[in-house]
Amino acid sequence: MFSPRLTTALLLFASTLARATPSLSDVLSTTANLSSLNALLTAQLPDLLKTLEGYDSNTNPVTLIAPSNDAFLRLPDTPMLGPAFSDNDTVQINNFMLYHVVPGLHPSTSLNKDGSFQFLDTMLTSNNWTNVTGGQRVGAVLQGDAPPIVVFTSGLSTRSVVTNQDIEFTGGILHIVDAFAVPPMPYVYNADQYNLAYPEDAVLSFTGALYSQPSNLSLATIVNTTSDLTFFVPSNIAMELASEFLAFIPPTALQELLSYHIVHGAVGPLYSSNFTNGTQATTLQGTNLVLYFTGGGCFVNSARIIASDILLANGVMHVIDNVLTPDKDSVQPNATTYTQLPVLPTTMVAGDMFNSSAAPFTTFMPDIVSTASSTSSDLVSGGAGATATTTGSGATSTGKKSAADGLRQTAHVGVVGSARVFACLLGAGLLWTL
Repeated sequence: MFSPRLTTALLLFASTLARATPSLSDVLSTTANLSSLNALLTAQLPDLLKTLEGYDSNTNPVTLIAPSNDAFLRLPDTPMLGPAFSDNDTVQINNFMLYHVVPGLHPSTSLNKDGSFQFLDTMLTSNNWTNVTGGQRVGAVLQGDAPPIVVFTSGLSTRSVVTNQDIEFTGGILHIVDAFAVPPMPYVYNADQYNLAYPEDAVLSFTGALYSQPSNLSLATIVNTTSDLTFFVPSNIAMELASEFLAFIPPTALQELLSYHIVHGAVGPLYSSNFTNGTQATTLQGTNLVLYFTGGGCFVNSARIIASDILLANGVMHVIDNVLTPDKDSVQPNATTYTQLPVLPTTMVAGDMFNSSAAPFTTFMPDIVSTASSTSSDLVSGGAGATATTTGSGATSTGKKSAADGLRQTAHVGVVGSARVFACLLGAGLLWTL
């Protein structure tokens, strides 16, 4: 039996240990640069705060990507998030904050020392915003040196740089970041935005090809509604190189060719962190692609991957410099040259000038308008609840104006004749009208 004095000392020691790790509320209230996040969670999202306080760093931890006060100041210029915060749409704000919660402990020391990405599951599982098994992903990477900085990447290639890392609380750890993470958007929206950001590697040609046959949009519907897709998308220049061949390919053969560039993952999308040399992936066309690593880069079949890990609502997109075909799946890449030779017939020769906007099928890019309204069922856990009505480029929402309404985006107009096709983006909870 312990003496009263020893018992008292042990109790004091246990009490000191309990106080050593603060609660999340304590961290938020005592960290000056988190006062805006503290106000948001305590005043507008108390149920989410209660949920976060319920985690235990020993048995069921989480990692919180915590937007700083500076991140809140940037909200008016942040795609998608700005309108939701302006309208005080707590349902959508709650979903956005769930995208900042990562199950498990992910301290800076757990990231890859070689500077390669990890793609972490988040608690954003709402059908309104994701169609990725296990929750929408966020990228995490160490960049620079002495010491390296931690960067989280999200939709629309958004970078959230960690300014203060590995802050412990009773439920896990948090990293303070200078910008909100942005939930990834559907493929077509990303293709259009990627064209604006990187015109030299635009992917409108491949995307337009998906919609180039108004009487048969089955593949376009599949890529918009299927979960866990990986797109290996040829750039406009790659499509232009093969334009003579593509101009005369029968419709069924074109669908086969396009579907050979898309993989449906059995356990999720294929991010660069999943690539290994010799990896085979079965495409929607039914045959396999092969991934190669060399000292000169990463390749899929004979095409070089020139941009990787562009996050989508239902998967991920990688841009490649060649149009693939299952008839030439044995052609090996040449790692000594940056641009790979076309595997499809081409009339272009070295020295020809390329014009990305002259690539085939770009006039078939759909005219897109997205609208959505949220329901209370999305709160905290995130669930189905979006509704939408669209009627073309002049569509107006029938529901509450929310963050998703701020996404009203008219892509390049290219609808053939008066054809109007509905592709329901089940994964994103949106209805798109073409």
